[in-house]
Amino acid sequence: MSDRNARAGSRRVLIVGAGPVGLSLAIELGWRGVPVTVLDQGDGHVPFPAGEAIFSRTMEHLRRWGRAEEARAQSAPPSDFPHRTVFATSVTGQVLAEFDYGVTNRTPGVYDPLTPEGPAFLSKFSFLPLLERTARSLPSVDIRLATRLETFDQDSDGVLAVVHDMKSGDSETVSGAYLVACDGGRSSVRRALGIEFEGMFAQGHNFAVHFRAPELLDLLRERLGGPAVQIHTLSSARRPYITVVNGVDEWRLSVYLEEEPEPGDAVAWVQEAVGAPIDVEILTSQPWSGHCVVARRYRAGRVFLAGDSAHLLWPKGGFGANTGIGDAVDLGWKLAAVLQGWGGPALLDSYELERRPIAVRNVTEASGNWRSDSQLVPDAVLDRADAEGHRARNEMGGLIRRSRGKEFRCTGVQLGYRYSGSPICVPDGTPEPPDEPDDYVPSTWPGCRAPHVWLPDGSSVLDHFGRGFVLVVSGSGSADPSPLLEAARRRGVPLSVLRLTDPAAARLYERPLVLVRPDGHVGWRGEQAPADPAAVLDRLRGAAHSGNPATGSVMETRAVSAGVATRQL
Repeated sequence: MSDRNARAGSRRVLIVGAGPVGLSLAIELGWRGVPVTVLDQGDGHVPFPAGEAIFSRTMEHLRRWGRAEEARAQSAPPSDFPHRTVFATSVTGQVLAEFDYGVTNRTPGVYDPLTPEGPAFLSKFSFLPLLERTARSLPSVDIRLATRLETFDQDSDGVLAVVHDMKSGDSETVSGAYLVACDGGRSSVRRALGIEFEGMFAQGHNFAVHFRAPELLDLLRERLGGPAVQIHTLSSARRPYITVVNGVDEWRLSVYLEEEPEPGDAVAWVQEAVGAPIDVEILTSQPWSGHCVVARRYRAGRVFLAGDSAHLLWPKGGFGANTGIGDAVDLGWKLAAVLQGWGGPALLDSYELERRPIAVRNVTEASGNWRSDSQLVPDAVLDRADAEGHRARNEMGGLIRRSRGKEFRCTGVQLGYRYSGSPICVPDGTPEPPDEPDDYVPSTWPGCRAPHVWLPDGSSVLDHFGRGFVLVVSGSGSADPSPLLEAARRRGVPLSVLRLTDPAAARLYERPLVLVRPDGHVGWRGEQAPADPAAVLDRLRGAAHSGNPATGSVMETRAVSAGVATRQL
């Protein structure tokens, strides 16, 4: 790389792919003031609705970016549409089980004590444009649509990428300090790096249909007790299920299918799932396969993988885009810290070490949800009005509740993931809390998401995390934060103090001192300041040699001015 190009791209990050993950990474970096260029060969059009389940954790990130309220207010389906899932023989048949936890896009339901942002159900038709608008509103973000990455090279100075403008036909070379592949499961970047997936491909084949049916919403009200975001049916071995798109007349249907469909099959499937010959207009359709795979590596030099380029999974629980957005947030703050001078080299090494285990966890859980669903066998007896039908429905309902419930109340998957064994978290010797998919217990165990609690000024404690490290001080006030503040000042690490005066908040945070990373995960906690606060900070910012942070030696990095402030709430 020439000196001129190296200087031009010394702080810029190149992102390939303008899907939910690529745009979220652009927002995370742009929110931190890092120059970003996003390259995507598409025109910004969303061809097919999918990935509607937006986790609480993802909504917390949107809250930090200042877009959670807009996402809910302009949502499709409407904000009062219940996040209710129904299992039935068909829409006009017999109800077998339902899962309803009081959640809508406006009401958090069972998530209320756990987070300031309950989950949302947002059509990709509204969610992706929201992310693009947010990214474009940031001065340091440049999005280039109809632009294809052709080749790239990297060296110790940075990355040079040759890109092709598909409208003008021109090619040019752009430079960056790093390149991140968010270009999906068929990622050209991942293939160019020679990084392979590990796991099980194509565990099952499926076909999805986007359709319009104006009568369906009224049928749900009449026959299933009200609207639902998903209706799973046992009308045939294809197990057709319907998902809401706009909450009015647009829906998506998916079926298990091992062969190519015939013309007219899609309409028949919809009518089969409904159990009545309603009017159906097919808008688009596509085949898809369920996978359980994770990339062997997430990094090759200055090039990183995120989202579907790093993991592919069954859409059972909506883990795909949410896992990818988690990748974007983890990588984003680390790239920003390194480019701004206060992050050390081990910070970028920690990205794979933290996020790959989460991907393995989530693809495994999603695959388990698919296996549980595939064990539900349709039976004509379920629709009978006699005692035998009643008995069969009770048995099937019990099986559904036991085997399928954790997919629809996945508080643990959404909020309970933690970076156990991370090289940039300091363990305190206490046992790791349980990690259950359908249960979340707040914890400040190092590596966990710092717990939410409402503060006297009406903000969540989570609203005070993000820009840099935050030292949460609570309890009687005997713990002295000044050694960590002084160490941060000397090393140019952005660190602020947040004091919790409420006893309930202090109990939730478990230790008088809890050091929270810029991504909202706990890096260290203690009863008092560590004996060597500089070593702790060096480990958390990826600048420490291996060894005990209390005694290990320190690798210096170029410092920037620290932001040290104190707040009491």
